[in-house]
Amino acid sequence: MDWKLNDIVDNGLCANCGTCAIICPNNIIEFEDKGNNEKTPKLKEECLRKGHGACYDICPRVSTGGYQISIRENFNENYYYGKGNVEGQDGGIVTTFLKYLIENNKIDGAVLVDDQLWKPTSVVIQNSEDIEKCAKSKYTISTLEGLRKAGELGIEKVAVVGLPCQINALRKLQYFPFLAKYDGEPGKNGKYAKLPKIEYLIGLFCTKKFSYSNLKEVLENNNINIANVVKFDIKKGNLIILLNDNTEKQISLKEFKACEGCKVCNDFIGKFADLSVGSVGSPEGYTTVITLTEKGEEIKNCVDLKTDVDLDKVNKLKNTKINNFKKEINKRIEENKKVSYYWISDFGGVGKRGDGNHFIRIRGKPSGFYKLDDVNYITNLTEQYGGILKLTNRGAFEIHNIKPIDVDEIVNKLKEKDLVTGSEGPLVRATLACPGEVNCSSGLINTVDLCKYIEDNFKETPTNYKFKIAISGCPNKCVRPQITDIGIVGIKKPVVVEDKCNGCGRCFDVCKIGAIDIRGETSYTNKNICNSCGKCIKACPNEGREVKEDGYLLYIGGKSGREIVEGISIDNINNKEQLIKIIDCVIKTYNKYAIKPQRERLSATMERIGKGKFLDEVMENAK
Repeated sequence: MDWKLNDIVDNGLCANCGTCAIICPNNIIEFEDKGNNEKTPKLKEECLRKGHGACYDICPRVSTGGYQISIRENFNENYYYGKGNVEGQDGGIVTTFLKYLIENNKIDGAVLVDDQLWKPTSVVIQNSEDIEKCAKSKYTISTLEGLRKAGELGIEKVAVVGLPCQINALRKLQYFPFLAKYDGEPGKNGKYAKLPKIEYLIGLFCTKKFSYSNLKEVLENNNINIANVVKFDIKKGNLIILLNDNTEKQISLKEFKACEGCKVCNDFIGKFADLSVGSVGSPEGYTTVITLTEKGEEIKNCVDLKTDVDLDKVNKLKNTKINNFKKEINKRIEENKKVSYYWISDFGGVGKRGDGNHFIRIRGKPSGFYKLDDVNYITNLTEQYGGILKLTNRGAFEIHNIKPIDVDEIVNKLKEKDLVTGSEGPLVRATLACPGEVNCSSGLINTVDLCKYIEDNFKETPTNYKFKIAISGCPNKCVRPQITDIGIVGIKKPVVVEDKCNGCGRCFDVCKIGAIDIRGETSYTNKNICNSCGKCIKACPNEGREVKEDGYLLYIGGKSGREIVEGISIDNINNKEQLIKIIDCVIKTYNKYAIKPQRERLSATMERIGKGKFLDEVMENAK
């Protein structure tokens, strides 16, 4: 049948994670034995969308969604090792973690892998006693049907234990609307697949996995009955098999056929997990624990852990997997085989062009000023890789027409020169600013310094949809701050110094909006018309005008594009610290109330909940 994911499955790229099947609202995806020791997904019946929906968007071999996930989770690797308080594989630490979560009511159930004579099956478990029964490692392909079962049972919060590919797919599920740009796919009955909320993701170290039929076949070839196996382990390139008569056998991993999709995987530790575990780097009988998020740090506190992990051993397997991945990709390119380049989404600011090549957006420098060395480096790099250069309307460089295989190399070369890629997707985009004072005769504020200050505070901050900030150095508003999510205008409010003003009329001459009148020997300003541009102050030859107030005029909730919306203006902001507080509160309030990620801009959120209510909450929190 015609299915968009056939492009992944038929070309040996499928990770066999099973996520496509659990997210399908019509439950029409199943795994079949292809006859080559692998089970792969296929459609049981015709799909109305032909796979142009949730199954494709969730697939970790289409894209990782890595950058947008990472800025929302703030991953940070911290290494420990320890032993759990129950018996299990390598110290039973996963079992201990899951028991802790269930017994402390942090989850209602755990989705993990059980087995029947080592044939893996995904199950959902709701009590700590049953968790202990699953406390052993299986090195074969398992899917995630237990997650769907949990949803059907009405279980609300779960922890999931999975391999790196599964962890990546489940992270994509958590952030699906931000990555897929829609809320999910309804089925024929108008309902979505019923799934529980995933509270914790526990990853398992993985070099590769095997099919159950292949495992059983290799064991039989070595005169081992799988029914007699008590435990499997992998050490030094061998599968170690403990039998029920207490004898131990070992078989070289070279005898096993790994899942084809494992060859294109570059993740050993499960880098998108909250916490990941494996035996590598720890003493015999202990488990290495890598915490990657705040939730991971929370879980690990239920066990007494040590920190002197042998990182060389962990990094060796990390690098081995990466090197094998690179070899496979190069081999596929040489043999003209399909490569999905799924990992490109680990990088910010990278997008696919209509011709299949990519562009790389470099986050704009403050106010669009670049050092000549930076410009020369960017142009030389563009020429080196056969690209073309574009300057965006927000003062950023984009390198276009880049072959996908060259993307990560170019991104890393840009990083070496402190040229950061990004400013694309649902986040705070590069701050747009005019040249400002010194650089422009009309400028009232130093837009370069303010732009840098804003960038330091909000660069790449995740938001519900794209979020733009513009700074105009004066009320001329050359960068259209009034129709930007946050618009900032430098202002200087004038006041007449009566004993110095002689009514010469110079201020009247330079005022472009007719806000000044001359009456006798004194000038007067109509405050209802004056836009606080400060021209009259600069132009007065007699020092008859001075600054009464200076600072910023702020616009909140503007928007351009298909619909033009002018933001609500707030003045009397006197310093940049106050300005930063208000912007921070706007972003937090927006993310609090916004719905429909990648669809609802700030202006729409303010309109929906009430502009007054929104701004009252912002200003109250900014105090």
